Amino acid sequence: MSENEAKQASAAPGGERVASLNLRFEFASYADTRRFLDEMADLSKREDYYPDVSFGKTYANISIDGDGQTALQQRNSNFINEIKVLAEQLTTAVGTAGSGTR
Repeated sequence: MSENEAKQASAAPGGERVASLNLRFEFASYADTRRFLDEMADLSKREDYYPDVSFGKTYANISIDGDGQTALQQRNSNFINEIKVLAEQLTTAVGTAGSGTR
């Protein structure tokens, strides 16, 4: 899993800028990727939040812009952490890069 915060940011309430959060998860097989995507879809329905997703056979990229992060924080949502926990159950070890997350 790698985490990178993009340089582009959007303004949060109070004028604070929140950088986009980009997560990449690597999987051992397409079956693991598909399982992650299916379970993430269930999480999105439950939380009523749908991040930008791109994926291939053995990876998934999740992008949450600053506005999305702000909205999730205002709802006291645990969406981002739940995605990470879900991915940790299925990912191969690829290391972590980038700065911390919210």
